[in-house]
Amino acid sequence: MKLLSRLAVAALLIVGLNACQGKKSAQSSSSKSLNAVHFDFDHSNIKSDMVGVMNGNAGYLQKHEKTSVTIEGHCDSRGTNEYNLALGDRRASQTKQFLVKKGIESSRMKAVSYGEEKPVCHQEDESCWWKNRRADFGNK
Repeated sequence: MKLLSRLAVAALLIVGLNACQGKKSAQSSSSKSLNAVHFDFDHSNIKSDMVGVMNGNAGYLQKHEKTSVTIEGHCDSRGTNEYNLALGDRRASQTKQFLVKKGIESSRMKAVSYGEEKPVCHQEDESCWWKNRRADFGNK
């Protein structure tokens, strides 16, 4: 009986340690990529709650010096096509300027605007519009 109890405890410890190890690798793999930055309605400034995301993006680009990216500015469906193309351009440019201030060479980044042409969400509500008001990263 004691042997069975000890084996059960040992098995639980092994399972627990493996679970912790899996969690650690999942966290480190998610920090190895570039993440989208979201914007308020009709704004192109980097919000304070997005600074952490941008610092993570800068860190990734600093570690991967040969990586070049296209920064894609996007908008929600409200506004004219022309206005949203200009707003998307300002969002992409602000994102690029932030990264340049963090030491990323401007020549490694290209800013483009897709306006409202490439939504990630198609519903007409605030949570969907928020997902579409973004700057994404693609290959240059």
